[in-house]
Amino acid sequence: MEDLILSRYTRLFSTQEDNQIVYLVYNSRTNAFVKLSKHIYDTLDACKSESFSTLSPEQIKTLREAKMLVVPGEDEAYVNQCEMKTHLDTFSPTHLSLSLAPTAACNFRCPYCYERSRPNITMEDATIDHLIRFINNHQRIQTLHISWYGGEPLLGFKTLQKIVRRIETECTARLTSQGMVTNGYYFTDEVIDFFKKYTFTGVQITLDGPEEEHNKTRILHNGEGTYQRILTNIRKILSELPKTQVSIRVNIGKNNHHVYPLLYRELKASLSGKFNIYPGFIRVDDEQETRLICDSMEAKDRISFYNNLEKEGILQVGYFPRLNKRRTCVATSVGGYVIGPSGELYKCWNDMGRPDRIVGNIRHKRLTNPTLCNQYMIDGRWTSDARCRTCFFLPICDCGCAWQRLRNKYHEGNYDVCTIYKEKGIEYFLQMYYKKRRKKSAPHEQIY
Repeated sequence: MEDLILSRYTRLFSTQEDNQIVYLVYNSRTNAFVKLSKHIYDTLDACKSESFSTLSPEQIKTLREAKMLVVPGEDEAYVNQCEMKTHLDTFSPTHLSLSLAPTAACNFRCPYCYERSRPNITMEDATIDHLIRFINNHQRIQTLHISWYGGEPLLGFKTLQKIVRRIETECTARLTSQGMVTNGYYFTDEVIDFFKKYTFTGVQITLDGPEEEHNKTRILHNGEGTYQRILTNIRKILSELPKTQVSIRVNIGKNNHHVYPLLYRELKASLSGKFNIYPGFIRVDDEQETRLICDSMEAKDRISFYNNLEKEGILQVGYFPRLNKRRTCVATSVGGYVIGPSGELYKCWNDMGRPDRIVGNIRHKRLTNPTLCNQYMIDGRWTSDARCRTCFFLPICDCGCAWQRLRNKYHEGNYDVCTIYKEKGIEYFLQMYYKKRRKKSAPHEQIY
């Protein structure tokens, strides 16, 4: 028999069921989750190659296919494969992903907004000329994705229209998808008619809770509430743009998490069409931007939040992990930029409007801050963290926020960039999943 060892991605644990101990095994590389006999559990738990000889050839075959048992060096080869995939995604020359802010202006006066102090600049025609040249200078790209951002992007709707039309007629790259982050207030019939003609993949609109709660914070400059108009516009989008995925983000912090069930039920009852509602956990950084403070929902708070939602019957929480195939973002991709209304280039949304975080300008061929750009694409990735290379959670982790990784490395930050599954351990989530599954369907496959 070939020399075998227990994979680092294999986790053995037990739980109680009908006053009996149930033995379980999970592998994060394949997402295989299996109920075991006590004999096999004890054999694997011993982690000795010679003890595996007591297993039948069929049992060995099943455990090998699930990558629970591997040959020495196989786990390291998998990490190298993941690293190579990340390198290829990072330096892919065929895709360009742009987060475009046609304007920095906003019609809202939200008290918590980090953009309130920024000048109300709108992209000029000369800057659009440079933008088209910037896109065409990426001669090897085949596909282009745009995320419209701001400010409030629809305050620059005329500019947005010019950009889309010129990309369609003047750029060799094909605009394969575009989405928008908007407050939803100016999603008028004119905007809807425009996006009927052009690819519009998805839109994210934010609410702060039911009407009374929302209208305390997401207000116009004159103090008026915005809830009813936004809801009316969401209904229009769902009706007129049925192929567009509408995502309703609900800002959630420690002080308002109780409003989510109320809003969830209200929206489910009053809306129809292709939409999803999800909690957007508020992130509040300290003044030095080194850690989360006050109202921020950390991992333990998010776990408690989801558990309470399930207890209230709001939703069925998907405790079971998903394999993560992509571990890059705009910040860590050579073909990813955030472009401000003056043509300034950033690598991350969090940096927009901050002169010290500008890496270049679309008017110029060379970057003005290649050091920061390189930091994002090298140090912002999981591949720069030796702990990730040996981590059990690597296959099911998105590997965290690049901006936070840079704050940790260069600014004495203390951000947690790990998956939520690490907070209580994978055993906690798998036991929750197992108990739910046992109530609803047949038991898991068992290896005898």
